[in-house]
Amino acid sequence: MDFFLNALIAGLAPYALFYSFLGVFLGLYVGAIPGLNQGMLMALALPMTFAMTSLDAEILLIGMYVGGVSGSMVSAILIGIPGTPAAVMTTFDGYPMARQGLASRALALGLVASFTGALISWAILAGLSAPIARVAIKFSHFEFFAIIFLGLVLIAAVSEGSVIKGMLSGLLGMLFAMPGSDPVTGVSRLTFGNLPLDAGLKDLPVLLGVFAVGQIIGDVASSSSDRPNLSVTLRGILRELQSGLSHWGSLIRSSLIGTFVGVLPGIGANVGSVLSYTVAKGVSKEPRKFGTGHPAGIIASEAGNNATVCGALIPLVALGIPGSGADVFLLAALVMHNVQPGPLLIREHPETFYGIIVAALTATLAMGILLLASIRTLCKVIDVPREILVPVVLLFCVIGIYAFNNSTFDLMVLAAFGGVGLTLKIFRVPPAPFIIGFVLAGLAEDSVRSALMLSRGSFSPFFTRPVTAGILVVAVAVFLLALYREAKTTQD
Repeated sequence: MDFFLNALIAGLAPYALFYSFLGVFLGLYVGAIPGLNQGMLMALALPMTFAMTSLDAEILLIGMYVGGVSGSMVSAILIGIPGTPAAVMTTFDGYPMARQGLASRALALGLVASFTGALISWAILAGLSAPIARVAIKFSHFEFFAIIFLGLVLIAAVSEGSVIKGMLSGLLGMLFAMPGSDPVTGVSRLTFGNLPLDAGLKDLPVLLGVFAVGQIIGDVASSSSDRPNLSVTLRGILRELQSGLSHWGSLIRSSLIGTFVGVLPGIGANVGSVLSYTVAKGVSKEPRKFGTGHPAGIIASEAGNNATVCGALIPLVALGIPGSGADVFLLAALVMHNVQPGPLLIREHPETFYGIIVAALTATLAMGILLLASIRTLCKVIDVPREILVPVVLLFCVIGIYAFNNSTFDLMVLAAFGGVGLTLKIFRVPPAPFIIGFVLAGLAEDSVRSALMLSRGSFSPFFTRPVTAGILVVAVAVFLLALYREAKTTQD
């Protein structure tokens, strides 16, 4: 307890608060700009932390992490372009609500959900880090695959329109995730002699190609030039904050789901958002409203993806295992300062162990304050005429993609998947399942290949291990239920 109090006092020091607020501020704005994300920001900031203490470096990077995930909801709600895959589900109801003239309400709901999800997951991080990590470490590749498979199946249940179209969109996304090096043998596959494809297709150019470039081209090509009423006022947001708290059941449920998903190493905010959204839709008395601008959809998505942030810190501080891609930079910062993460961290460097927990709290509080204070500035993009906004967004996409890997090949991927996004739009195939399938396919393959290596090629553990079998049964049941609901709706 003394170590925690000392860390809390140190975390509230002026210089520590400065690093925390600075990280969150930068993360919010980078996350809100299509084409940029918190991973790029943390990668650029990592060399600059060499002259800082290990704790100060963690404070700054955690602030960027928290701010980046929260900031991506702004573009997802206002222009329907998620800054990261974690905000894909937010576009389902956030963008339709904004187009209905309720942009202030959508942002208020997202703000409340983001802050609440992060705060609940922090409480779990602070109180249950060690016990939860001990449970999570018992999960093998079999359970990981089952959870990812459930996330892949859920894309059918959450996609707008036809369940079959949603599943086909997800399978198409998985197909595009196949090119590259085999994760086990290292042999190139489906590269057709193209050397840049050996590393596979990156998430960011595919995401922005489908959602940003494809949607922009489709909007420009459409005959409709009217702009929806997206007026946003601080007074309107403050007035709607209470409506977000009225969904307290969904807030708590989605936060717990997101935290649990975050604890599982390598799963990430994408699955947390999908699971939270789908469970909210499944237990709702009005499931048909989801995808049309339903408040519960925004609440579930934002609480789920923000809760994974602190959830992912649990295996990092307790086991030395990064819970997500962004946590790799936090791990690198510790190693760079000769601090060995892992089970011995709490004994050998208690000030760092508890300091990370306090840094997550200050970053969460800073996120709530800065997001509310700067929401109007972040929303200035909606006041820009479309003939100016379109080329600016495309420019940021190009700059962000090139800066991410210094690769002209990624720019070609961006353009190619812009065509894919436009094709999906023309045939009214939902793009979100495509992205979810693309992002999760690699994780699913790694898990199933590793599981089969452990079982020497036997599939029987997938059905004999109770947890794995139970999750797979739930996945099949969800898919069949989605088909039944669609058939019943068609008959009506």
